Amino acid sequence: MSELNKILKKWQVDLLLKDWNLMIKIVEFKRKDFKQSGDIKVNSKDKKAVVLLTNKPFKGEEEVIIYELVHLLLWDFDHLCEKLALKNSKPFEGDHDRYMGKLEETVDKITKILISKYKK
Repeated sequence: MSELNKILKKWQVDLLLKDWNLMIKIVEFKRKDFKQSGDIKVNSKDKKAVVLLTNKPFKGEEEVIIYELVHLLLWDFDHLCEKLALKNSKPFEGDHDRYMGKLEETVDKITKILISKYKK
């Protein structure tokens, strides 16, 4: 766990998130519809977030940490856009489904850029 915390701290500094209180928690994801490698729980008011990592790794933990921190960087923008998408559709249908797909594509692309350019 100490190695994961070192990775988290490195990327917290690199992504200019020093004003956030960040933690890692190892969990067992219970979803049956797909394998989940990570998630992030955010309290933007208090600037606290917990990066959840699976207890059954199948992806590199550093990539998952970066991926979840990119979600944190986009958090306010994401929630604004999601509210707009939900005005015209139900959750995970129509505009909302398209929005969620584009969000995940964007986070994935930014993560890959960060890894290729800045991972040392």
